[in-house]
Amino acid sequence: KSFARQPRDVDDKYAFRFRGYINIPRDGVYRFFTNSDDGSRLWIGEELVVDNDGLHSASEKSGVIALAAGTHFFTVAMFEKSGGDELQVMWEGPGIRKEEVPWGVLCRDP
Repeated sequence: KSFARQPRDVDDKYAFRFRGYINIPRDGVYRFFTNSDDGSRLWIGEELVVDNDGLHSASEKSGVIALAAGTHFFTVAMFEKSGGDELQVMWEGPGIRKEEVPWGVLCRDP
């Protein structure tokens, strides 16, 4: 999975931050989603696109951003306090139906 939360030593009271680059295939407006239990946020560059923060059971939120084709810096942050444990990061845009962000569009270096 693209955003696996491993390795970790505990099942509750942890947080992860994923940073890297996402390759946007074509110019256009993209919608990004996070589905998380508990909170999550997604930034493209310095812009907060999805704010799904807080203590809650699995909940999906989304936001839109216009992007040019090419690589863009992104950050996904999430935390888990207790109970359920979930994080999905999805997108949709020009020619892309809603799906989990595929591993192949993510990289560590531009």
